[in-house]
Amino acid sequence: MTATKGVEFEGRFFWAYDVAAGVFLKHLIDEAEASKHIDEPWLSKAVSSWRVQAAITEAGLTLEEEWSSAQRAILIELAEAACKKLEKRKSIPSEEIASWPMTDNLRIFPRSATEVLTAPIIELGRAIIALLSGNLPQSPKGEAWFYGTPTGRSTIRMNPPWNG
Repeated sequence: MTATKGVEFEGRFFWAYDVAAGVFLKHLIDEAEASKHIDEPWLSKAVSSWRVQAAITEAGLTLEEEWSSAQRAILIELAEAACKKLEKRKSIPSEEIASWPMTDNLRIFPRSATEVLTAPIIELGRAIIALLSGNLPQSPKGEAWFYGTPTGRSTIRMNPPWNG
């Protein structure tokens, strides 16, 4: 079982720690479901997909390239709200994370953590915002960014090298 999820949008790519991605997606889903846009088909479809992606460790994070600039702006707004909500807490106990039903009674697997710090999750959320905005910094040559780890952003060597 891998601990990484690929995140890709418009040819740019980075890795995310699966636990952080799951927790971020849960908060993004909460913001989407509370928004006035939840009845829009593209967002309802995205939320359904994010529920699966949050709970299934091996599922990558899908950011749809066909979203319009207005839809991306809504998603960025929701992601910013999710980050702000996460900023109110220093950590989340693993028991709480494991209690969140995502889909078909599947839940986020917090691995061996007793708690998950929110700072790396917020950093991941901001990386997703930067990716959607076209502002994600280039990773070092031959490496890909790795966000959401308990120690913060790092890189993973890519073979063959990723130059995205």
